[in-house]
Formats: sequence, C-alpha cells, structure tokens
Amino acid sequence: MSFNSSSEDVSALRDEVARLTKIVSSQGTRAYSDTREKAAEAYDAAAPYAKKAVAQVKAESRAVADVAREHPTGIAGVVVLATAIGVAVGYILGSSSQPEPRSWWR
Repeated sequence: MSFNSSSEDVSALRDEVARLTKIVSSQGTRAYSDTREKAAEAYDAAAPYAKKAVAQVKAESRAVADVAREHPTGIAGVVVLATAIGVAVGYILGSSSQPEPRSWWR
C-alpha cells in the first residue's frame, strides 16, 4: 500500500514538473520574442539617424581633406601645435602627480 502511494506521489511530481517546464518554456519564448521585437524597433528607429551621421562625417572628412590638399603647410603647423600642447599638458599632469612611496619590502 505504501509503495503504491509513493509511486503515485512520484507520478504526480513528474506531471507537475512537466507542467512547470512547459510554463517556463512558454514564458521564455514569449520574453525572447518581446525582446527581439523591441530590439528591431530600436534598430529601425536608430537606422535613419545613423545614416545621417555617416553622411555628415563623410562630408566633413571630404572638407578636411580638401583643406589639407590646398594648405599642406597650415595643416603641418596645426599638427605640430597640437603635439606641443599635448606634450605640455602631459608634462604638467605628470609632474603634478605625487609618486607612490616605494618601500624596500614591496
């Protein structure tokens, strides 16, 4: 009698696990499809802006290239000036920071 009761309990538990597995699976599928739809909507909304940004960057790069072709010495001067400013800022930041004390046991 006890054996039948145990096997019925095990059978009921198996049925419950199968039912819960189906529920979780359907919820996972639903969540996946919802997320996929939202991602597609976000992509569709962002695509026109990205295309406009790419076109703007291309136009600006063409303009910079044209100026560089027309005035190569001016561009060289700008590059040298930017390098000098970068070195100066790096030197100032490097000299203003305190080095960590180094102990002999480290």
